[in-house]
Amino acid sequence: MNQDRMSEVVTSLPVAGRGVTFRRGQTQREALLMVLRLAAGYEQWVTLAELSWKTKFPPASISAQLRHLRKAEYGGWVVEKRRREWEREELVWEYRLAEGGEKGSKGGK
Repeated sequence: MNQDRMSEVVTSLPVAGRGVTFRRGQTQREALLMVLRLAAGYEQWVTLAELSWKTKFPPASISAQLRHLRKAEYGGWVVEKRRREWEREELVWEYRLAEGGEKGSKGGK
């Protein structure tokens, strides 16, 4: 998928105040998981910056929550990571839930 199409899809994912509202008391992990599941539904990869923009949480905190999502006590989700191919000036990682997404499904790190 080219960069323009990817940006268009990520921008169109629902966010708090635009189609999806985060529940009061919803944890940061739950909010992140909701956005990742929406992106997975569109078969899209998202960066920390894009996740931050969608959830309104800082990138460092999202990174920590991505690590937690992989742990068995938080669902054992398979979160894949890869380098964003068209970024040449800097190293940018993008993430997605593996197909099937939950513990026990096949997927990379």
